[in-house]
Amino acid sequence: MSVVADLPALLQDAQTLVVAARRADLIDGWPLIGLPAAARDAAARLAADAKPSMGGSVSTLLPLVDGQPRSLVIVPLYDKISRHLSETRALELYLALRGTARPDSGKVAILLGLREAAHATGAYMGVSRAYPHFSRKTGGKPSTHPVAVLCATAQGAVTADLEAIRAAGKAARLAQRLVDLPAADLDTVAFETETRRAVEGLPHVTTTSLVGDDLLARGLRGLHAVGRSAMAAPRLVICDYDPPDAQGEPIALIGKGLVYDTGGLFLKIAETRMLTMKCDMGGAAAMLGAFLTLTASGIKRRIILGLAMAENGIGPDAYRPDDIIEMHSGKTMEVNNTDAEGRICVADAASYVARTYRPKVLIDAATLTGAQLFATGKYHAAIVTNDAELEAAAIAAGLSSGDHCMPILYSPELHTSEYKSAVADMRNSVADRTNASSSASGLWIYMHIDDLDLRWCHIDLAGPAFLDNRATGYGVGLIDHLVRAL
Repeated sequence: MSVVADLPALLQDAQTLVVAARRADLIDGWPLIGLPAAARDAAARLAADAKPSMGGSVSTLLPLVDGQPRSLVIVPLYDKISRHLSETRALELYLALRGTARPDSGKVAILLGLREAAHATGAYMGVSRAYPHFSRKTGGKPSTHPVAVLCATAQGAVTADLEAIRAAGKAARLAQRLVDLPAADLDTVAFETETRRAVEGLPHVTTTSLVGDDLLARGLRGLHAVGRSAMAAPRLVICDYDPPDAQGEPIALIGKGLVYDTGGLFLKIAETRMLTMKCDMGGAAAMLGAFLTLTASGIKRRIILGLAMAENGIGPDAYRPDDIIEMHSGKTMEVNNTDAEGRICVADAASYVARTYRPKVLIDAATLTGAQLFATGKYHAAIVTNDAELEAAAIAAGLSSGDHCMPILYSPELHTSEYKSAVADMRNSVADRTNASSSASGLWIYMHIDDLDLRWCHIDLAGPAFLDNRATGYGVGLIDHLVRAL
């Protein structure tokens, strides 16, 4: 996957040409300027009859001419979209382009007709995620042919910031690959190895980890309890980016890294609930990807990445309902649901990082609740935050990056009582699932850092992180754009 700066580089050796733009622009013709005559004429005809739809495209074969694409795909984007969708058209592009690279397709050349150059990064990330590169298929292997992308406006090719655009796409694809990996290949040991490999060579980054009983020694008893029954020990991996010219307040990024979630002794129903639970580290993957784009760009801000890695398994040493665990925050928790483990891991990690590094902003990302899909749907993450300006910044970051999100309730007065326990400071799961349980679940994390002077934002990306049995790479752009806006 690459982004190029001119049309000749795009078309060189291309077998399939994809042109994506607003339908009105395709009919107007400016995205087609410079294309071979056969492709230009065919694109104009297809665009005239095409109707935009989420995931829609039309294709045709072109006359066989040496050195020119053999097939053409037109993606007519909506001329106007609703206010809760991004003008980058990242989601439209992602849905439309999946499957356009086949084993027999040869090089795929994608021309994106954009209204503004500022939309290039989000659009490219949407395209790059349409071509996931993890597969274990034998025979009929997915295409390994190159995919090249040219972003253009009516004024010409987008040539500024191409390295940053490439880096954003690369990070999103890394996150996507990690989420697609099965737990047999990505246990907590392998996930830490992948993290260390990804940040290796980045300037001003120090990586440390707390593993197994080290967690107990540092007071992270919740994270330890969730992961102690697995063959690979639970751990907190911390990457501290501390440039000498750092400005502003430190920012902490905390990711839920459950490499697999059986539900623990509250065992998930296999066919309907447990399948795809390899994706339960989507928050950590998104945070890692965003950390890479931010640090590689040389951002002048101290950023502390904390990835809480565990496998919620079953076994003789699994944590149990009715157990009482003292969290890192010092608060005690009565376990009433071992399948509400993600918040335990994230809360311990957030408390440790917040009290050790003293950031002023803490953002966490987690595939936390199925209730998120009922609240904001399959394509928009849910945002819970204690700060109105941070909420507005998150929504704006979603629109500018193409990683959509929507705010949900932040109301401790209404939701703290959901966790009332007769024998501990709190339970770990709500009493009433109809009382905005996605909001309440996010709040549970904050209850372990609410004594600190922190601006906090929780991103529940359970829906958008995984779609149609594949990882999406969601969250990298959202978190990157949000941090840069602070």
